[in-house]
Amino acid sequence: MKRLNLTLPLVFFVLLSYGQSPSDKTDSLLQQALPEKEHAVAVLVAKGNDIIYQKALGYADREAKLEANLKTTFRIGSVTKQFTAVAILKLVEMGKMKLDDPLSKYILDFPRGEEVTIHHLLTHVSGIRSYTDQPEFLHRVTVPVDQGVLIEEIKSLGYEFSPGEQWKYNNSAYYILGYLVEKVSGMSYEKFLTRHFFQPAGMTNTGVYHNDKKPKNEAKGYSLDSADLELALDWDMTWAGGAGNMYSTVSDLHRWNQKLFAGALIQKDLLEKAHTKVKLNDGSEYPYGYGWGVGEYKGLRRIAHGGGLHGFLSSLIYYPELDATIVVLSNASPPGNIVPTSFAENLTKIYFEEHLEKDEEVEVDYALYDKYTGKYEYPGGVIMTVSRDGAHLYGQLTGQARYEIFPKGDHRFFWKVVDAQVTFHLNEQGEVDYAAHSQGGFEAKAPRIADQQEVALEEGAFERYSGEYNMNGTNVKIWEEENRYYIQLEGQPRFEIFPKSDNRFFLKDLVAEIEFGSEEPKATSFTLYQGGREIKARRQ
Repeated sequence: MKRLNLTLPLVFFVLLSYGQSPSDKTDSLLQQALPEKEHAVAVLVAKGNDIIYQKALGYADREAKLEANLKTTFRIGSVTKQFTAVAILKLVEMGKMKLDDPLSKYILDFPRGEEVTIHHLLTHVSGIRSYTDQPEFLHRVTVPVDQGVLIEEIKSLGYEFSPGEQWKYNNSAYYILGYLVEKVSGMSYEKFLTRHFFQPAGMTNTGVYHNDKKPKNEAKGYSLDSADLELALDWDMTWAGGAGNMYSTVSDLHRWNQKLFAGALIQKDLLEKAHTKVKLNDGSEYPYGYGWGVGEYKGLRRIAHGGGLHGFLSSLIYYPELDATIVVLSNASPPGNIVPTSFAENLTKIYFEEHLEKDEEVEVDYALYDKYTGKYEYPGGVIMTVSRDGAHLYGQLTGQARYEIFPKGDHRFFWKVVDAQVTFHLNEQGEVDYAAHSQGGFEAKAPRIADQQEVALEEGAFERYSGEYNMNGTNVKIWEEENRYYIQLEGQPRFEIFPKSDNRFFLKDLVAEIEFGSEEPKATSFTLYQGGREIKARRQ
């Protein structure tokens, strides 16, 4: 359910060893990633119906010393979304829904429901605020929630933007879609998926997760947040719904791909709609369809999705030109040495290298580099700063080191330290208006942003803001040091803040602003504006 962060991993492995077979190379890669087998990972590589490689390694249950096997089930998080999307398409195929139906047809009192279509929900362009982004979410997620109660809460969240104006990953949309599957079909979400997908595909170890009726041979979820491996926050999966409440195995997910892409579960013309990039109101495209990311990996068309919730990470990739499936499932998060989509890309290189384009540096006019320099806003408010030093161009993401990027032609660049690419898109005036970043199966459109102008504060003016605040249970410190101003949330690094007015400040490392209250003599609160959210903090 959690969106993957755009980061440049600091852990590298020796990918290939001279003279090894592909299976030996994969064994070596797994051993490098999990030398102590402290948690579990299961992987599968297949071409058509033929499974080329499959293996499970490590502990499914560390406390009981139970090792994972190929029937071990993992919660798959947002890989669930493609099942929800195909369930909606199945209802379209049955004549019970239309993709251009307004949401108000099914939930009469949904605010602005007449503006939002099923298509908007499927493609993450509805603009409805995501319930998993709310500050109190993680404090509630371990206890059950009634579906009707959560739908009412989603109604109350409002909109970040008008439908079709932007793309933003949205769990509210897919929770609503899961609800609509039940409302329109007259069946439970689980029964509908079982009847139309799990049984026809022979997926005997896949289902909707129930905390009070756990599947046999399941992997426990572990946290890598601290030095010691600990049990992860255990979601009550009623909170996930159609956005991420399924469990499965690597072999069942391969069966799903084979039946689905062969046209055995849904009409191929409808499936093609699911794998078409969404077009926004301004005519631009975003590389997401209905429940899948749609793009390329080194010249190969790729249809894929990852999943992540506390204790579990997953990646399911399909290359239609090769009829190839790669699955990676892990029972630990944050990713540590196993980043499922990046790991799957390594497997792609091992088994299908001859089909891949190579990133090769080409000669370019270095004078063009000045066009690319500036700041670009990534999802979540992360900023990439592009800078030039003579004949060298660099990209630096918030909180990370600066790495050189190398030209491959047509305004395209790549990193050598990690498998990632960025393309700068020029408008009709020949100016860069956004960068498209591709990494680990995730593609992000990052608009270019202008530098904000800071103003000077009167001497002593910042004293009324300094102090400690509480933001939804998190301590926040605000202070001045040598005429510079800082904010630090508990457990996070400090960030410098810059005044844009007497009481409003901005960050240069993130797209975020802070506005202090007007109370005298000391401000008693401030509001953080970030990622479309407004979060209040009060002085302690």
